[in-house]
Amino acid sequence: MVDIQPFKALIINPEMSVEKLVCPVYDTIDTAGYDRYSLEKNNIIHVTARRKDMDRDEFIEHARKNLDRFLDSEVLVERKEPAFYIYGIMYTLRSEILTQLPEKSRKDRYFAFGLVSLVRVEELGKGNIIGHENIFEGNTKERYRLMKGCMMNFSPIAAEYSMPGHELNNLFEEYLGFKRPNYIPDPEKPPLVDVTLNGARHLLWEITDWILIERIREMMANQKLLILDGHHRYTASDLMREKDGIEYTMMMLMEGGDRALILLPWHRAVRNFSAQNLEKIVNEKFETAWESPENSEEFYSKLHLRSNEFDVRLGMYDGKKFSILKADEKLVKELSDKQGERVGLDLIVLHEWLISPIIRGRPEEDISFNAIPAEAVARVRNKEFDVAFLMNPVSIKDVVKKASEERRNFPQKSTLFLPKVAEGIVLRRIG
Repeated sequence: MVDIQPFKALIINPEMSVEKLVCPVYDTIDTAGYDRYSLEKNNIIHVTARRKDMDRDEFIEHARKNLDRFLDSEVLVERKEPAFYIYGIMYTLRSEILTQLPEKSRKDRYFAFGLVSLVRVEELGKGNIIGHENIFEGNTKERYRLMKGCMMNFSPIAAEYSMPGHELNNLFEEYLGFKRPNYIPDPEKPPLVDVTLNGARHLLWEITDWILIERIREMMANQKLLILDGHHRYTASDLMREKDGIEYTMMMLMEGGDRALILLPWHRAVRNFSAQNLEKIVNEKFETAWESPENSEEFYSKLHLRSNEFDVRLGMYDGKKFSILKADEKLVKELSDKQGERVGLDLIVLHEWLISPIIRGRPEEDISFNAIPAEAVARVRNKEFDVAFLMNPVSIKDVVKKASEERRNFPQKSTLFLPKVAEGIVLRRIG
């Protein structure tokens, strides 16, 4: 049984310029982004994200001091009553992202809903909550130290549930008085937060009606949850449960069948590796299905072609040309049988054959994860990284199968969930 509870949220004081004080989730912010958002002294980034050149111990102390300042000066204010929260995100996708999606999934506008609540923490895979990605232990420890040092959840962990009848999302639309993707504000139910960040509009509504709260709790009681975004934060929450007796963490629960919920791949840029080993492996285990000095729509159409489950195709950019590498299907099947896995073979092949054998440094430092292929390519063109690998998307259905049937994890940073929550929309004081 999934145990969810209402709570008193902390939000940025609505009397302030909220647009200047929110920022993207910490693990999506690069150095340029950090520099931009941190110019505002009251931006939530000062407690959620570590500057790349900042020592981990220094970061925890820096975050704690800024959080105390935000609370004392009422940059952050706490709601008076425990509540559930409806988190809505209206967003559009850039053409570079749309090209990665099947045509039937391409829309002019998306509007996703999520239920923000406290969820009782349990060990992943041992009950009603499962994950699907491996994690970096160092990142989990840092999130644990930050959460314990500040006694705060700074943004909700995103998880998926299955509800074919859409009962919860229908309830939200009935409660708010509009049908998505349209938005007709109800003056009697104004959002607590209404802020636009990087073109996405984030809205937060409060539900304090206890009859409705109990109805929602009953609807969710028999659900299974799949972590979509926030594996490090969830694992840190599990550490808090084990070490500190903190039983609940803040999560945003989203219906997996919602057409506004999208999963994309993270594209990799890699450096500090053996180019000779890479060339040797490519020659031994792949054939080049397509090659050009320039990227094009043809590149994506060729990348998406798959004749069967063992037809693994990876895009590659080496600074001179774009290639589509088609793996030897016989070798892929052998690897699949050896691993006991059928889902996510693209990622398994990439890491088992092309990244793990060639990389010399630390993956946390020498692999860059990019939401848009052009970003990975740009990192190679500016010589910050040496080679980019461009991936096919994974479906939510495949992620669920991977986690619940195969009971295996994808490699770190395999799935990019959209839309992303923002830091500063809804926070929770742990206690």
